[in-house]
Amino acid sequence: MKEHHVFLLQGSNKKNRKEYLDQSLILISQKIGKILKKSSYFESEAWNMKNSPPFYNRALYVKTSHSPISLLENILNIEFLIGRIGIKKNHNHYTEEYEDREIDIDILFYDHIIIHSSILTVPHPLLHMRRFVLEPMCEIIPNKIHPIFNLTLLDILGVCTDKLNVKKLLN
Repeated sequence: MKEHHVFLLQGSNKKNRKEYLDQSLILISQKIGKILKKSSYFESEAWNMKNSPPFYNRALYVKTSHSPISLLENILNIEFLIGRIGIKKNHNHYTEEYEDREIDIDILFYDHIIIHSSILTVPHPLLHMRRFVLEPMCEIIPNKIHPIFNLTLLDILGVCTDKLNVKKLLN
């Protein structure tokens, strides 16, 4: 069975944010695969949302045997188990209004492949514009090459125009 290297981003801005990230981490290790590395917790202002509490985010490096679609199905199941109401119809296609959430798990990278389908886009199409994604990713793998831009994540962070406050939390 082929193993794939994926990078995920966890996010929560409801109630006990850290607890939701920790609950989803356990489920990810049970249902998706071995967690090779995880970033610190980061707190950030809600991106493109008004009057919302700040998010906790964490980046994960995971080894999985799941196909991209199976990975997506498992992520949606984990989000549902933790209490996320509403279905993301187009994972990584952001046309809906953003709303507060117990847990959000995004697929940032899947191996070095590029996927454009009606239900999944990889690499995540907005990651290069979001400091709350780039900072935790740079903590765990700053020299990862983005397969579309052919730049390291650290290079992308260096030119990111997102000015929202992102701070690393002491665990």
